[in-house]
Amino acid sequence: MATQSKNSRAAALYIHIPFCAKRCDYCDFYTVANQEHVIPSYLAALQKEIAQYAEIPHWQNQNFSTIYFGGGTPSLLSPQQVQHIIEILKNAFTFAHDTEVTFEVNPGSTTRENMQGYVEAGVNRISIGAQSFLPDELQQLDRLHSVDETITTVESARVAGIDNLSIDLIFALPRQRPSRWRYSLERAIALQPEHISAYNLTIEQGTPLQKSVAAGKVHPMSEWRQRLFYDHTIGFLEQHGYSHYEVSNYSKPGFESRHNSKYWDGSFYLGLGASAHSFDGARRFWNVRSFAQYIKKLQNAQLPIAGEEILTQPQREFETIMLGLRQKSGLDVQDFEHIFQIDFQRKYHKQLAKLTMQNPPLLNWENSRLALTREGWLLCDAVCAEFA
Repeated sequence: MATQSKNSRAAALYIHIPFCAKRCDYCDFYTVANQEHVIPSYLAALQKEIAQYAEIPHWQNQNFSTIYFGGGTPSLLSPQQVQHIIEILKNAFTFAHDTEVTFEVNPGSTTRENMQGYVEAGVNRISIGAQSFLPDELQQLDRLHSVDETITTVESARVAGIDNLSIDLIFALPRQRPSRWRYSLERAIALQPEHISAYNLTIEQGTPLQKSVAAGKVHPMSEWRQRLFYDHTIGFLEQHGYSHYEVSNYSKPGFESRHNSKYWDGSFYLGLGASAHSFDGARRFWNVRSFAQYIKKLQNAQLPIAGEEILTQPQREFETIMLGLRQKSGLDVQDFEHIFQIDFQRKYHKQLAKLTMQNPPLLNWENSRLALTREGWLLCDAVCAEFA
């Protein structure tokens, strides 16, 4: 039986801002376009949700060390609105003195003055959704911004005093050539961000992109070509000083995303806003995926929870293995055995023999940690599935 000792790690707090100027065809996150007039009502509901969780002992007793504003497009909010949210949060919960406060920004969605205002409000990390540095690829991805607006947004963040900046990129677009992906990587590192997230374009069920694929209008890149792109990404960014510390994430030393790392190391996290997810150690729960329902429930003094799942021990074991293997540091097997009170090598000896002894191996041991090899990174999902 797994131990139920209190999680000693600091917790993470996520705020979902679902509003966008336009919804991208590939996006599977809960977003709504052309609804900015609802923002004041949404933020009033958010304040009510914060107040309710501040009365729950489990969350009262947490020490939070990260705040993440995601979306959607958080940069549609004014600096005054962001400052108000941060002040309410810090009055409601306990935060570390060096809390990481990340704010997602879409290029072209804010001004230099607003960027300065976000920093003055308490934001100390900016994540910019560049996605590509080629105009036709931006158009293919249904993005509204230009390459010049990406550069201007980076410059605005630096002028405002941001010294922890992340750039998001997407690769494996249909018909994308390796030279064009390398060009975007080169343009990205030329801006000297401390962090880069490079995501493989995925075809999410129910998105306009998926419907185009189903209709034969769009042809996804083959899996073996996607692996070539991914392998090149790892090599290129590591060659330029970015550590590949998680499947899709790369950073300069000391600039790993502290917030996202919370999702991977088993920390508790509280998600606020429409569609946001939370985890309290044994239970995963999520909010309604509708800003109208979200507002209505909170106006009626109800938490906007849509569903929950109590994790079984097999589920917790698998998620711990999967999230551990997603990281360069790998799975801490001694910690795993302490939590679940099992002999890891005895229980998973068949999987370990298969994955560590094949040529080339997909997993290897580093002291008491089990980590993916370079070949293992390319087959991460398949490797993790072996432990399901």
